[in-house]
Amino acid sequence: MNFQEYEVIDFACDESFQRYCLEEHDKDVLFWKDWLRQHPEKQEAVAEARSIVALLSARQGNRLEQLKHLEDGIARYDLLQQALGEESGQDTAHRRFPQVLKYAAVIGGVLLLAGGMALFYQHKVHPEEAVVINAGKEPRKTVVLSDGSSIVLRENSTVQLSPGFNREDRQLTLTGEAFFDVTQNARHPFIVHTAAVDIKVLGTVFNVSAYHYRQTETALFKGKVEVTLVNHPEQKIVLQPNQKLTTDITKPFAIAPLDADPVDHKAKEIAWVRNRLEIENEPLEVIAAKLEKWYGIPVVFADEEVKEYRYSGTFESETILKALDALQLSYPFSFKMQNGKIIISK
Repeated sequence: MNFQEYEVIDFACDESFQRYCLEEHDKDVLFWKDWLRQHPEKQEAVAEARSIVALLSARQGNRLEQLKHLEDGIARYDLLQQALGEESGQDTAHRRFPQVLKYAAVIGGVLLLAGGMALFYQHKVHPEEAVVINAGKEPRKTVVLSDGSSIVLRENSTVQLSPGFNREDRQLTLTGEAFFDVTQNARHPFIVHTAAVDIKVLGTVFNVSAYHYRQTETALFKGKVEVTLVNHPEQKIVLQPNQKLTTDITKPFAIAPLDADPVDHKAKEIAWVRNRLEIENEPLEVIAAKLEKWYGIPVVFADEEVKEYRYSGTFESETILKALDALQLSYPFSFKMQNGKIIISK
């Protein structure tokens, strides 16, 4: 076995290395101390791996079982990226997701497995406290939960895990928008709470948009979910793959097929996960709301007439300023950045 090719997570998942970290076996301790003397370039990776093993061993139950969850979660993250087409054309047998994203997924899983940490090397959170994950200003933030499930959080979105997540239950509360790839566990169904609906899952892939209590959208891609309306708990709606449920306090709920892109045939409901913003003959007022949600920057209008200008377009990875520059080409308007806001006028 060529340990020189090991990365942080490879060391952490090696049983001999774990015994060395925990000083459980003299033979392993002597081997790894000698190996590190011969390979000082691996000191940094080994130090990070030792921290992971220490976290997983700190009064959190079966360490090997937790590492198995972590490995499963990373594998599911790989499959998620492949399904979203972010690494199309690569040899999957040798594919490794980018180092920064990989460590983000690993550390996210480790923090949750360890009962929650504010930062990787900071103070421990008491097990009874809820773990909160916030995407902040990142366009998308991916985490691997302790049960192996993957979540892609949209910018400014938050999930709060129940204090007993993956021990007593698998419940969390979502504010904003998230894409879920959930592992199966019949004993502990996965439940997503929002202000308007509760979504019960057994094992599935779905997207939930729940920015406020007035309207939510649940889009199902694989598996089955049962949606309960908070204001009408007697109503339970079961969605089938390629269906979405929209709730609005001003009208009855509606079930419709997913909105497929006519070019690549992928669902528009998760265009944000694929780093793509779709606009098709929509008024600038609606587009501005999408841009505000997409980029996390408030957009306001100085003229009412401009709101009715209509545009179409597809944006991938552009800044909001470049997106507005592109829209200007087909129907001119003016915009400026002022006091942290974008102001649009004639």
